Amino acid sequence: MIENPTENPAPQVTELVSRPRFDWRAFFAHLTTFFSVVIILALGLGFLILRKPIREKAEQVVSREPARIVFEWPVMAQKDAKPSAPAKTWLAPQFQEELLTLATKAAGANPDPLSHAPLDAIGSALEKSGWFDGRPTVARVGQSEIVIKGAWRIPAAVVRVPGAAPGEEKDRLISWDGRPMPVEYPAGRSGLTALLGVGQPPAKDASGNIDFTAAWPGDDAAAGLELFRLIAGQPWHTQVAAIDVGGFNQDKQLSISTTYSTRLIWGGRPSKPLTGECSTAAKLAKISELNAVAKRIDAGHSEIELWWPINKPLEIDRSASAEQKLNTTASAEPARH
Repeated sequence: MIENPTENPAPQVTELVSRPRFDWRAFFAHLTTFFSVVIILALGLGFLILRKPIREKAEQVVSREPARIVFEWPVMAQKDAKPSAPAKTWLAPQFQEELLTLATKAAGANPDPLSHAPLDAIGSALEKSGWFDGRPTVARVGQSEIVIKGAWRIPAAVVRVPGAAPGEEKDRLISWDGRPMPVEYPAGRSGLTALLGVGQPPAKDASGNIDFTAAWPGDDAAAGLELFRLIAGQPWHTQVAAIDVGGFNQDKQLSISTTYSTRLIWGGRPSKPLTGECSTAAKLAKISELNAVAKRIDAGHSEIELWWPINKPLEIDRSASAEQKLNTTASAEPARH
């Protein structure tokens, strides 16, 4: 007997499938990212659209008047100046005008008030000018000023350099650190002490122009400047017309040319006296004694050898004329003179 399957149906099993819960945290994270991207795109698009109007408006605000270049000129030391007195500069008006022209040319005819390029160009030009130690600071101040300040190079003496023809020598300014400066005088017209007999010209750059950032080549210029630095602090330094370094490369000796057209043979450079000669302090003492007694550092003689290592004190005839201040036993001048 076959049973009817419809009469006794098999039991049905109902499976309950649980649905996953909605992740609100992930939803808000994606939503935040979406809005961030939209905001960045909107800002970028707005910048591209409004960049030109904003720049034009900024240039109108910044460039209400042409930029004015202002230098902080080097100040002259004044001992008895009143606190309220305006500071004076030792830089001549001619050189001030030249520097203003150089800075204006470097900045360009119409410098961009929002760009740093004109400031860089001014700083680079002035660094190579020979008037500054290193690169000066160039900055915009206010709406229409470009202020320049830096470490000014201080002139010390001049170096006598040969000219294109005999008798056309020039005096080139040199700083205390031994670097050439962009000022040239006719020979003997600067009013400064000269270094004579320097063997090499100033260094040149790749363009063939004087390299004002490099020290003057050769030991002779450095030795002469060292002696002049020592002399400049002495009370009798105004009687010194020049330092002759012409014999330094050969025999390491320096000489002093006086304002009386006479000569003092100094000897080795102050920091390296030659073997067998007296010390630098002894040489200075000899000059001071001559000046104290004879009122002239040469005591009226055409040539005196200061380096001579004689310890005997100077014997000067106080009643002698200006041409006979030293007797033959003076220790500053050997017997052969």
